Amino acid sequence: MLPFLQALTYADSAYPSGRYTLSHGLEGLVQAGRACGTQQVTDVLTDHLRYTAGPGDGVATAAAVMTDDLATLVTLDHELAATKVTGELRRASSRVGRQLLQVTAQVAGRLGEEQPVVLREYAAAVAAKEAPGNQAVAAGLIHASHGLDAVTAVATELTGLAVGWAGAALRLRQCDHIGAQVAVTAAHPVIAEVADRAVRTAAELLANGDWSMVGRASPGSDLASAAHETAPARLFMS
Repeated sequence: MLPFLQALTYADSAYPSGRYTLSHGLEGLVQAGRACGTQQVTDVLTDHLRYTAGPGDGVATAAAVMTDDLATLVTLDHELAATKVTGELRRASSRVGRQLLQVTAQVAGRLGEEQPVVLREYAAAVAAKEAPGNQAVAAGLIHASHGLDAVTAVATELTGLAVGWAGAALRLRQCDHIGAQVAVTAAHPVIAEVADRAVRTAAELLANGDWSMVGRASPGSDLASAAHETAPARLFMS
């Protein structure tokens, strides 16, 4: 039961990680006229999960759960940062990742709990700017420290993304509250599919040590993100 409760805590939009500042690229797509209304918001979310979040952050989260080798984690962290082709995507991921590490450490400290060695070593590497501190890597280590398996950890992160996406759609006036729940519910089977695939890919990459296969295939989203960086008005950080 405890790992399940931890998963609920981290997928909650109220968790103080700073995710509420992110639209995960949706605002740029709305500004470009490529996502409008509940159906398009839902369709773009499921595509984002399959082709952007899953192959990139999903694989990284799974790998972080499955290894406790600091050198591997740092290498993975840099490779993941390189797949985020715009500055705002890299900054957003690092900002949330660093916040996750800080909040988790402070909570553990107040409860008198000791964090795993690899989590403390990784946090120290991030603080020393030896690693970018991407959200996916930090989250994977944190979830592993709470007993989550790789599939559950990835599903937790992707659920958090879907909830944040739906919240952003609401704030961007692209759907109502029911429409937001339609988007999240439609994402559930995709999350299950993508999480399973991400874990299999992470296992293969850990076995061969070639992190060049971590990545995303989302040129449209990346172009919208590039335009979003210089947009005259922005509600979200990404």
